[in-house]
Amino acid sequence: MYPLAEGEQLLWSGRPQHYVRRYRDYHYYLTVGVLLLATAVVAAALDLSYGVLIGWVVVLSLVLNAGLERNRERRGFIAVTTYLVTDRRLIFASESPPGIEFRWVQLADLRAPRVHDHGDGTGTIDFHPTASEWLRDQGFRSRPAWFPILPELMAVADAAQVADLIARNAPRSPVVG
Repeated sequence: MYPLAEGEQLLWSGRPQHYVRRYRDYHYYLTVGVLLLATAVVAAALDLSYGVLIGWVVVLSLVLNAGLERNRERRGFIAVTTYLVTDRRLIFASESPPGIEFRWVQLADLRAPRVHDHGDGTGTIDFHPTASEWLRDQGFRSRPAWFPILPELMAVADAAQVADLIARNAPRSPVVG
């Protein structure tokens, strides 16, 4: 069922234990709130008609609704994802009604893993994404299958041990063709 290459060995598999709320997933709402406040101030300062103000409120409400939908899709994606760590790759398998989607990243292509402890026995592992990688990921949260992923293992049990497993195998992982 899982796309393991010939000779590839599965070292660990797990699922997210819960959904993690983070500021970076909700900064969109802060931006819309600031725009809404700025629109109200400009409308008051320029004495714009109520029609113009209502139009801006409608437009910004639609933008806010798009952000809500994006986070709902992310929560749904996390709920159906299984993480696989092999001796060569980090694999993300998402099983949903249309079918199973597999994405992977070569361990050799990852930066050193970083663990964010949630204080409940779980943690999130990321790989020090750059600002441009993070912003690109935010823009394509519900992305097409060909779009590269920002690798992250969210809310996994024993995150420190999994990160150590990834770090130990990354330097010696051969490329899977």
